[in-house]
Order: sequence, then C-alpha cells, then structure tokens
Amino acid sequence: MRVRHLQSHLHDEKLIYQGKLEALQGQRLGIDAVHWLRSIQALKDPFADALGGVPPGIFGVVDKELEGFRRLQITPVFIFQGMTPGPKHSMFVNRMDQQMMDAWALLASGHNSEAQKFFAVSTSRINGDFVYFIFQHMRYRGCEVLQAPYFAGTQLVHFAEGGVVQAVFGPPGLLLFGLSKAIINIDFQNVVFDWIDLERILDKWNMTREQFVDACMLAGTEYCLTFPYLQVDQVMRFNFDVAVNVAKQAPLLQWMHTFPTEDMKADHVEGYCVCKLLIQSSPVYHVKANAVRPFSSSGPVPSDYPAVLGALLPSSLYFLIVSGMLSAKLPQALAKGEWLDKSQPLVDTQEYRQLLSDLTEYRQRALGLIARHLPSYFRSKRILCKAFWEHLQNRRSCDAGRARRYLQPDKMQDVIRWNINATNVANELHRQGLKKVDFKFCLAWHANEVLQDGPLIHDMSRCEQIPEMSRGNDTKAISAIVHFMLLEHLGLIADDGGLTVLGDVLKDSPRRLQEHCLVALEMMKFGVLSGEPFEAAERPFPQEVKYPQPPVDSNTKSMLLLSRVMSLVPMKLKSGMWNADVDFDLAAFHSLVRLVKRALRHLTEASLGSVLLKNLHRVRHLPQSLLCASLGEGDEDEQCVLPTFMLPRACLGIVCLFFLKYTGDPATFQRELAHHFPCCSRPMEDLATAFVFWEAPDPQRVLHIAEPLGAQELAADMEAASEVLARKRQELGLLNTGRPLPHL
Repeated sequence: MRVRHLQSHLHDEKLIYQGKLEALQGQRLGIDAVHWLRSIQALKDPFADALGGVPPGIFGVVDKELEGFRRLQITPVFIFQGMTPGPKHSMFVNRMDQQMMDAWALLASGHNSEAQKFFAVSTSRINGDFVYFIFQHMRYRGCEVLQAPYFAGTQLVHFAEGGVVQAVFGPPGLLLFGLSKAIINIDFQNVVFDWIDLERILDKWNMTREQFVDACMLAGTEYCLTFPYLQVDQVMRFNFDVAVNVAKQAPLLQWMHTFPTEDMKADHVEGYCVCKLLIQSSPVYHVKANAVRPFSSSGPVPSDYPAVLGALLPSSLYFLIVSGMLSAKLPQALAKGEWLDKSQPLVDTQEYRQLLSDLTEYRQRALGLIARHLPSYFRSKRILCKAFWEHLQNRRSCDAGRARRYLQPDKMQDVIRWNINATNVANELHRQGLKKVDFKFCLAWHANEVLQDGPLIHDMSRCEQIPEMSRGNDTKAISAIVHFMLLEHLGLIADDGGLTVLGDVLKDSPRRLQEHCLVALEMMKFGVLSGEPFEAAERPFPQEVKYPQPPVDSNTKSMLLLSRVMSLVPMKLKSGMWNADVDFDLAAFHSLVRLVKRALRHLTEASLGSVLLKNLHRVRHLPQSLLCASLGEGDEDEQCVLPTFMLPRACLGIVCLFFLKYTGDPATFQRELAHHFPCCSRPMEDLATAFVFWEAPDPQRVLHIAEPLGAQELAADMEAASEVLARKRQELGLLNTGRPLPHL
C-alpha cells in the first residue's frame, strides 16, 4: 500500500538508514515484485506505451538485476500482487489526459526531450501485462516466485513473521501491517541498501503504532482520500508532518465527524473503512495451514468483508493463483462481481471504447470455463463492467443516468470430446516431423484426421465437461487439449468439429508467424484492422499531430493499413531505449492490439485452468516454461508450451512507414535505414519478414474470408495496399532484399 509523501517525509526527517549489502548475504529476502520493478531505472522507458506497452530488452534488464542477488548470495523470494480491489477515486485523471495530449503535441513539434518527460509522468510502464510477462519469465529462470492471493504486502509480512524470509524489500507502507523493519531501496552498484525502522519512527514522532496508521490514512493511500483539512490550498505543498500532528491530537474516528458536508463525509469515510479493513484483515496464504485466510486471526472478520474483497474462492482456485497458473483477473471478477478496465490508452479512441464492449463474448467464455468448476453461486453471478473513464468516479454519480454493462459467465455449450492422449500426440508429432505442439500442428493434425477418420476424431462426440486424458497425462497432451479448446472458442474449428475458413487460413500460415496471423484474423473479426483513421473519443486529437481526417485518399489508407499490419510482427532490438520516432496512429492501433491479446491470454488461461481444475494432479506435468514469452524465438526444446500473446512493439510499423515514405537514392536506402534506426539489430531482415507476413494469406483466400466477416471493403483496401507495397519495393530494388528471407 502506497502512502502519500511518507517516503519523502522519512527522508526529510533523516529516518532512512543505509546498510552494506553484505549484511544480507546468505539470507532469504522477501521482495514486493512490483515495487522492485518500479525501482529499476533501465525499465523506465517513457516511449514504452507509445510503442505497444513493454520497453525493449525487459527480460535482459531483469536478468541483470537477478545476477546482482546471485553475486551477493542473497536468495530473493518475489511476491506478486493478486486480487487487490481497485481504487474508488482518482484526483489526477483529467491532469493525466492533458499531459498525454501535451506530450503528443510536443513530439509533433520536435521537442522530443520535453515530450519524454510528459510521457513519463502520464503513463505506467509497470502495468498488468508487463507484470504478467515478468512473472512467467522469472518462474522459468528458477526464481522463487509466488502470486499472493490478495496483497503482496500482507503476504510478505506473514512470511517474515513465519520465518520464511529474514528481511523484506518493499514500499514504506509495509509498516502499516506491523512490519518492524523494511528495506526500501537496493543499490547494487554501490553495494548498499536503504532501510527504515518502525520503532525509531514512533520514538522520534512520539506516537503509537495506531496513531502512525491513522496518520498514514489521513495523508491518503490508493484506497482513501487525503483528509481535506490537510490540503490547505492548491499552491501549498502537502506536508506529511501535519498528518502526524492531526493523528496525535485525536483518533481518526473523531475526525470523521468534522466534514462540512454529508457527501464529502461519505466519500472519505468509506475509503477509510476499506483501508482499515485491508490493513487489519487482508487474506494471505498461510504456510503452515496451507490455506488462504485473513492475515490477522484476532477478532471476528468484519461483516462487509465480501463487499470489499469478494466471495471466498475454493482452495483449488487459490492454488492455481498462488502457483501462477492463473492470473488474478478472472478469479477476481468471479469473487468480487466487478470487471475493471482501468488502463487508460495513450490515445483514447471510439474504436478502443467499442472494442471493450465487443470483447464481452470472449470474456464471458473465459469466465464460464472457470466458473463451471465452481459452486453454482459463481456460475450465475452478474459481473459489473467499468471502464477507465467511469470506474474511478464517485459511484453515486457514475451510476446515475447511465446504462450499466454486465458480464455473466457463459453457461458453456458442450465441448468437443477430442480423443487426445500422449500416444496420439506423440504419433502425430512424429508424422509431422515436429517437437512442439502449436496452433499449426493442431490444425494440420485436425485436417489430416478429417480426411483419414483417424483416432483424433474417432467416435468424436460433445460432452459437458473437459474429457479426462487417462492415458498419458503429459505436458504435450495437456498443451494439445488447450490449443484445441482455444481453436474451438475462437471459431477456427466449427461446432460440428469441421475446419472453418479462418482455421484454414491459419493452418497454412508460416509457422513462426502463426500467432501474429491469429491476432490479425481476430482484429479482422472485430473490425479494428483497417486503413481508416481512428476517431477521437472525448477530447479531439492534438492539432500539432496533423492526424488525417476522413475521408482519406487511397494512398493514405494503404499507408495506414500496411504499417498497422506489419507492426504486429516484432523486431529484433538492441538492449536499451527505443531512440527513434514513435507514431500517433500506431500508438492508437496498439492500444487495440493490447486489448485483443489480453482477451486471448484470458481465454488461454481459462482453458488451462478448466483442464487443471478438473484434475489438479496435472500441474505436475507442466514445466516452468509453460507461459514464458521470452522463449518465443528459441529452440523448439526451449519454447513455451502454450501461446503467450506477447505484446509486439510498433517498431516494425514505424520502420515500414520510413520505407514507404523514403524518397532518397535507392542505393543508399539500407544505409539510411540503419542510420535512422540504430537500435534495430537487423532492420532489413525484419522488413523482409514483414513483407512475408503481409503476403502470407493468399489474396483469393482473403476475399473468401472477407464476406462472412463483413469485411469486403478491407479486402479491397488490402488489394490496393499490396499494389502500393509492390511499387515501392520495385522502386527501391527490394523485390529481393539481397538476403535470404527468414526461415518460416
């Protein structure tokens, strides 16, 4: 829990102490993973959001930090946040909106340094997608990682009290939960760490622990607003010392009677009550009891416990959360009855807001896959949806006069009972000459079995539950089941078990590009892959950007479409920040890509969770690389088991625009490309891969799939864009890049 200005005040009061890292040698150090990630300077790329959501070289940066712990013989135990309730208020949403608009305006005017500062303060690089990929990477690396069922802070304090760890690294707010000492910063370069001590703080401020907690709550956290009388005016800087003095004068409860209006009182009191409950009774995974229950066992659990944290979940579901097999989003929605889309895109468009609504079916399917294994109460639960533009508002004003959006777990039609076991999978891998189960393998297997009436579909039927895999309950059989479930839920395999047009397209796509092809097909299905300019949601786009206004000419439409499609393919980048241009349109497009990929990850997790909840012993067959996105381009033996839907950066789309707009000497194009994009390891090879990706589907097949998707206009636009691309390649002599095309 973060407390407003607590750390800066501790620094001013000289209550932050320094120690040598050698003092931690041989110890187990519990680490708040998100706080640790925020402290790594190399991950603070201000253009990360504009490029698609993750900084370049994130896994290498994290590995370097992990090496620091190994070098000093410190055993880190990383605790990731679980099902934490979302904040009810935000005082800075409008300011952040304006800062994002200012950032784009500055960038368009050539003021890159100033633009970076605005991007840095108005975006959060350590978001849910980023944390998910890092968790899976660290799990693969053999780190001790655990996803707390709820709050990382209370889990760390519980581990410290139980002797699981000897020291704790995290924010100063850890002191709220009764931790006596906390490490708040680690400096490997100077081999020192900063730490704070609760007893020394209480002694210097002459206050009790209860008064310290009250002072922190009066100052404000993400769950309670700053006490209004502490903020004298908008000019005067908030001073934490005033909160200390107020807390010493009277208990927090007494101050709750001093609000000038009932509305202000209601806004503040609810937050203080929620915050107090979370401090005193947040659930944690109890090691000795091997169960999830309230952090403090003293006193009864408050009656409003479910209203704040949601319903108690079955132990099997907590097990999947703690082990990292399932992220917190789906279980939290089922427990709390809320689905929050709190991430604000860097470019807010009508298309983004519409896509949030259009993804309802996928979300309901994912929830249904989990809920079918839970008590009936969860299967019939209505889940309130709130997007970033509404969930942070006061609930009374938010609900008034606005139609509510709800999700309900899909009751799930019977699923196809594929005959999948280790023997069948091994035989098919041998037939195809492969080692890894993936979408292309499954679709090729399915197509062959349909022709041969083979064992995969022999006696195929539909059943209510996921079929048991009694023979050969191994990793590849589990992977095959999950892949087939995904293909069915995404409509790439028909309800009767036949192959659909979309499935046929994906089956014939290049193997290394299959996941990107799937994402492109999904974006076509949702109508967000086009060459049309995006439409602003509330605020108009900055004039300085000179964003095209509809209707646009055919050439502009082709440029937009080509750059968007090619941006779905990742580039090989050198470590460090992206030191080239970012593009407004591609930033808007990748906010949509992020939504689609997030929905696909939820469906993947839910399919896996449904398989595991039926038989938890299957977890023993799953490797640490199960969902590790950093292995996506490695050797087949070292690749992830299931699709990760890693976020692509828009870099290749930006390079594509440079190529399309290039008017210089064709003989110097490659040199100019390398000069403009020094952070790219192999821009020409990546550009060649983008050409292959664009041309992967047969034009006639594109026309064939356009009609059932209602995308006839897109098919015509793709044909026109292909002509633009061919002319430019001819002009620059890139019909053959001079290098062999990547092996696909």
